[in-house]
Amino acid sequence: MNPMIRKELRQRMRERRGWLLPSLYLLGLGGVVAIAYNAVANISEELGNEPQGAAIGVAVFLTVTYTQLTLLLILAPVFSAGTVTMEKEQRTLPALLTSLLSAPQIWWGKFIASLLFLCLLLVSALPVLSLTFALGGVSPGDLFVSLGMTLLMLASICTVGLYCSSFFRRSVHSTAVTYGVIVLLTVVTAVASFLLHWYWESGLGPLDSRGDPPGYVKAPLYLNPYFAVTMAFRRHEPGFPDWIISALLFAGLAIWTAAFAMRNIERSGEQA
Repeated sequence: MNPMIRKELRQRMRERRGWLLPSLYLLGLGGVVAIAYNAVANISEELGNEPQGAAIGVAVFLTVTYTQLTLLLILAPVFSAGTVTMEKEQRTLPALLTSLLSAPQIWWGKFIASLLFLCLLLVSALPVLSLTFALGGVSPGDLFVSLGMTLLMLASICTVGLYCSSFFRRSVHSTAVTYGVIVLLTVVTAVASFLLHWYWESGLGPLDSRGDPPGYVKAPLYLNPYFAVTMAFRRHEPGFPDWIISALLFAGLAIWTAAFAMRNIERSGEQA
């Protein structure tokens, strides 16, 4: 095993948040499940229908999936954006660079250690997601798609956090910029797509407002994590799947930021 992974994992699991965060995380998801279950049941009763297990199962599954994605996107910079800057602040990075570990190995150890704790939270929520199988409406394929796309989103954000951590000298700056990137990917892309859709529907666009919206209306959403997960559930639609485009873009973002982060780590020894 990469010694950097072993060091980071031991350090993280000895901290108080090593057991506190998973407990609060599962407590929050349990509350979301209760709220979603009661909301669907109450709506069905108000409509004069008997609550259907499949409808409740789908509502609970989607609610937990998006809530889990939101919580993990919030937590991802906490575990990735300060990994290299902490070495700079403690003046241990030069010694680390003079060890037998290369810059790619240092980056890989930091990346895996950051992602593994997020995977711990992701796996710990499996019993909550599996409750939907008893209610119906959700297949094991939907569960694997949800976990796979969520893991890809988290890996991409972790690489962005590591890049910011390798670029800046203080953790507060790298963490703030990483959160700014998350806001850009989630909020700004949604607002941009909404404005483009309004521009197209108003008849001011270059195309007639009849039929399906043109490609530029949906283009900003390809870098939106929520859009990627949503489109993955609709993977059987005809044509080239949107979720594959999103997955390729996020994979490209991860590779690009990882390459520049390794270069920054290698050059940090000259700047220290």
